[in-house]
Amino acid sequence: MDLELFSRAVENLKRQKLRSVLTLLGIIIGIGSVVALISIGDGFNKSVEKEFEKLGSNTLIILPGSSLVGSAFAKLDEKDVDIIESVRGVESATPIYLSSGTVKFKEEEKTVLLLGIDTKKQDLLKSLGILEVGEGRLLTQSDNLAVLVGSRFSENTFESELKLKQNLLLGTDSLKIVGITKPAGQSFGAMFDGAIVMNYRALEDSTGQKLTPFRIFAKAVNKDEVLEVKQRIKDRLKRAHGKEDVQVMTASQIQETALSVLGLIQLVLVFIAAISLVVGGIGIMNTMLMAVLERTKEIGIMKAIGATNTTVLSLFLSEAGIIGLIGGIIGYLLGLTIALIGGIAASSSGIDLIIEFDPMLLFGSLAFAFGVGVISGYIPAQRAANMEPVEALRDKE
Repeated sequence: MDLELFSRAVENLKRQKLRSVLTLLGIIIGIGSVVALISIGDGFNKSVEKEFEKLGSNTLIILPGSSLVGSAFAKLDEKDVDIIESVRGVESATPIYLSSGTVKFKEEEKTVLLLGIDTKKQDLLKSLGILEVGEGRLLTQSDNLAVLVGSRFSENTFESELKLKQNLLLGTDSLKIVGITKPAGQSFGAMFDGAIVMNYRALEDSTGQKLTPFRIFAKAVNKDEVLEVKQRIKDRLKRAHGKEDVQVMTASQIQETALSVLGLIQLVLVFIAAISLVVGGIGIMNTMLMAVLERTKEIGIMKAIGATNTTVLSLFLSEAGIIGLIGGIIGYLLGLTIALIGGIAASSSGIDLIIEFDPMLLFGSLAFAFGVGVISGYIPAQRAANMEPVEALRDKE
């Protein structure tokens, strides 16, 4: 395609501005949707990888139940923490206890999430980025009626924002706020952001419940031996329980599962969005067919003065390709803008969504859009190229 042919193709598209714009919309919407979904999906993938880097590759999470369904019926035991810590290769382990209760502040009452922790093991939770204090201090072993509140909990639960040294009423117990946590560094700590955190013994006393661990976090001494440590934990707990009723997962395994699920969701959404590209391609084909019918005499004159079939074919393919290319550029910019807005909205909600410019995605979008245009315009272009000059000149407008 030389410069003259390109200029002629642009001029022909300008003559049908409204039709060209309407044809562009299909490509713009299709490319924009695909780019936005791919960018957001990649952003989630990077966020997940970043979170698990903070969690550490030598971290293990122990959950009740041998399967997802079984977790609803199985329970961990308080003694499991000591069993896990006695396993060779385990540096430390700490349980998380879960409950709920009605808390009163001033004249407001709310049902809230209550988390119990072993105050002796707070350093492990801190090292995992799950529990860090932004204001005040951590709990001590003697803090029976002192609590931490999550950053999101302190801001959004009650009409007035919670401050240090204020009191919350749980049943008949007055709980003093001694610390407000930082926003969690990764998703495992997200539940701490919206909860009250207290000594698990005090939580049992305040709720009148005998609690069992909701999760147990463990840290392996050596990250290179984490899989061996995982198997040792499973074997020891199986012997202690008399059956296999726990799941032991490494941070890497959870990351792989999360990324595979995200990848599958992204693939399905991109496939759905790509349907609009098919519609856009059909629009280009329709536009080019109309152009061939309207410009039959023009084609006849071109061929009569020496234009070859290849020249005519190239002209119409150029027009189709230009439509695709322009649609791809605008669609990419639209999709990236949507992704960036989504990233800002996610960040304001506490979700670390990383949206970055990807040159390969830009190149791929433009190449794909151009390809859709050329392929869609091939049949009309071939039809124009195969016209006989005499028949084309006889055509009545």
